[in-house]
This record gives sequence, C-alpha cells and structure tokens, in this order.
Amino acid sequence: MRGFLSLRPLSRPMSSFSYPPPRSPRSTTGVAHAPLLPIYPPPALNITNAAVVSRSFPDSRYILSTHIVPAAHLRSTPLPESPPPAAAPDTASKPERRAINAERIAWVKAQAQRQRGRHERVLWSAVNRYVRKDATDGDGVTLFLAHANGFPKETWEPAILDLLAIPNGPVIGEIWAWEATHHGASYLLNSGLPFTACNWADDARDVLNFLLHFLPSGISSSDLPTYLPRVAPEESALRKVRGFSERRLFAVGHSFGGCCSTWAALTHPRLFTALTLVDPVISRFGTPNHDLAMSGPSLMEGAVARRDSWPSREDAHKALAANPFFAAWDPRVLDAYVAHGLVAGPSGSVRLAMPPLQEALAFEATMTGAPVWDLLPTLDERIPLRWVLPGRPGEPEIGGPNATQERVWRRPANSTNIRIAQAGHLVVQQAPRELAREIAGMIEGKFTQQLRAKL
Repeated sequence: MRGFLSLRPLSRPMSSFSYPPPRSPRSTTGVAHAPLLPIYPPPALNITNAAVVSRSFPDSRYILSTHIVPAAHLRSTPLPESPPPAAAPDTASKPERRAINAERIAWVKAQAQRQRGRHERVLWSAVNRYVRKDATDGDGVTLFLAHANGFPKETWEPAILDLLAIPNGPVIGEIWAWEATHHGASYLLNSGLPFTACNWADDARDVLNFLLHFLPSGISSSDLPTYLPRVAPEESALRKVRGFSERRLFAVGHSFGGCCSTWAALTHPRLFTALTLVDPVISRFGTPNHDLAMSGPSLMEGAVARRDSWPSREDAHKALAANPFFAAWDPRVLDAYVAHGLVAGPSGSVRLAMPPLQEALAFEATMTGAPVWDLLPTLDERIPLRWVLPGRPGEPEIGGPNATQERVWRRPANSTNIRIAQAGHLVVQQAPRELAREIAGMIEGKFTQQLRAKL
C-alpha cells in the first residue's frame, strides 16, 4: 500500500484566545521565486576591530560567551554609488531637519531600487552562547533566537532568564542568540564598510550559514574560540539531508528574525525541530508600505528621523524611559537595550550601535521577505509552528486588518497560535515572561501534532 501521513489531535485544545482558520484563505500570488543564493565559504580572513567583551550571566548555571562567524559570502546588494547625505546637525531648525531627512529618505529608497546581483563581500556576525555548566553530549536541546529589526541580540536575555527560571521547566543544554550583520555588535564588526541596501534573503542565508557550517556538532560546556571554526564539509553536507545528529534545534524568531528563520526552515527543514514565530513580518506581495507600519509615518521614515546620541548612558536611559514607545517595555529589556544597543561616543557620550540609517535600510527592504508568504504552505509538516501574536486591544496588524489570521493559517497542519494580551508587536520587549512560557511549551511538545507514517 502507498504510505500516507495522518495527524493526531493536539494533546490539549488550543487557547480560546487564538485565531480560528479564515473562511476564505487566499491562494499564493503566483510570483516566481528564485532560490536563495548559494552559501560559499568566505576567504580565510580575520578582522581587527573585534572588540568582544566577556561578562557574567545572572543565571549561575549557565556560561555566557560571545563568538564571531563570517556571514554568507555572496551578497545580493551592491555597494552604494554615492554616500548618504549627512545627518542634520544638532543646531538645525525643524524645517532644515525635515529637508535633510527628506534627502536621506530619498537616498534610502534609491538604494532599495538598485538591481540585485552577486557581490563578493565579507561580513561578520556576532552570536551569544549560553551553555549549561554541566552540559554533556546527551543534552541535545538547543534554542536558537533571531531578533527583530533595530534590536541587539541581548534584548532576548530577560525572556531567556524567565524561561530558565520556570519551575520544572525544560532542560536546555545551549542557547544561541544570533545577530544580523547590520545590528548591534555585528554592525560594529562591519562598520568599516559603507551603508548598503538590505535584502532579507541574505539574512536568511546568514542564519543557514551559521546552522550548517559553524554551529558546533554537539553541546559541551568546554570553552569555544572567539572565531568559531567551520565544521567539516562532510558534516555540513549531512546536516542538509539529515539535520543535526546530536542536537534538537528549537528556533524562535521575532518580526524580521521570524521571517528569516522561516525562510531558513523552508530551505533546509531538517535542521529544525520546531519553530516559534513571534509576530513575524511575513507579508504578501503587493502589501502597501503603510500597512507594514505600526502607526504614523512609515517605519523607515521614523528610523531616519530618530535620535541617535545622548550626553551619557544615564541620560539615554532617562530619555528612553520617558518615551511611550520604550516605557511599555519590561524594564529589564530597556536596561539591556541601553547596555548593549548603545556604544561609547566622544567625551562620555553614547550613540546607537546600529545607526538609524542602517535600521531604515532594513525597514525599506521589508518586502524582500515576501517570498516567504507564498512558500509558507510548503514548509515541512514535521516542523510544528507556534505563532505568538499581539493581543493588546487596538494593536494594528502587520499587513492590515485580518492579515494576521490569514498569515497564521498559511501552513495549517501542525500549527497553533496564541495572542498575548499584555503585548503589541514587541512581545519580546513587552512580555518576556509570557513569551518564555510559550517557548517552554514548544520545547516540551505541548503544541505539537504528532505525524505518524502508516503503510
């Protein structure tokens, strides 16, 4: 007889605070999607501006270390033909500032319109590793975290600590917080290069590059070098077809990071045990730009205009805490953002580690991730999907009204969703404790439909 797959019911019913399937789901857009560019090994180069700072971690059972890996070698975006207009000086009047920001916005849009290709450019990513001190080869549960646009990888740490503090919670051998090349400490590693347009496909390839070629084979509490060595080519080849032999990888992606993680799982599904998507930016082709904004001007325009320096770290914390956008965060996340999202400037001042213009370039590239919307129904049904979504009343939806309900049922098999009442789009920043419980549930298999092969 021919083999087929059947689905067991969930071990418990979905929360009532979730989206039911839409009555009339839309089909794919019919746009042809080119595969991701290949991931070639970069030249054997080191970098001279790698200032990695070691620090302790509040949970004494775990060791924290930061490591550096090369990004996927080929990049799809060209270098700019001209530098961006300089930012408005502090002495500029409001009309002058608006005029200068308009020029910078036009420059960002021009970069996004340039033709994609294959460009040999070596970039670097920083990753944080949190490993149990008593980890052995048998502790194969690995958590992989991918951040939203504009946030350093360290803003995951309150959610990590809340996850590890759950009584009788899952035992996690190792956690890796990945950081895109244009963010935080990664941006500082690449700061000698000019601003360039972004393509979220390249970021998805960077996720795959780390998982296929640089994530160590097994979990051990032994120290790792700052520059992670590339695994043997034979092992990388096996990972593509069989996954990890000594790990079970649970990936969590927020917003931009959710899109990139999903694209990676679509390309090499064997690497992933489960996928938790925190309000990911997965939007249909043709979605108007204004529907991708949370409110007011576009996110790109808001990034161009945002403040990027303060007289001191204390002044920055005070000013950000008084801003309603940041005031809604868990205070621990704001502390992490000020500690790791800002770097020292002249005379004791601090500035954003990720310049506003680079954040704007990433926002302007949002629709480069649109293929994921079309491809999502093809995601391997073995991978359980848990969608963690805004539940705060009146929260605008990415893509417009009812777009979230449609999105979370694009791959209906083995999928569940939950809305977090305390949070808007920034679930990681606003409700880390609630998110931690969702991650724990996924690791424990509470939201998984078991697929049984019958002959």
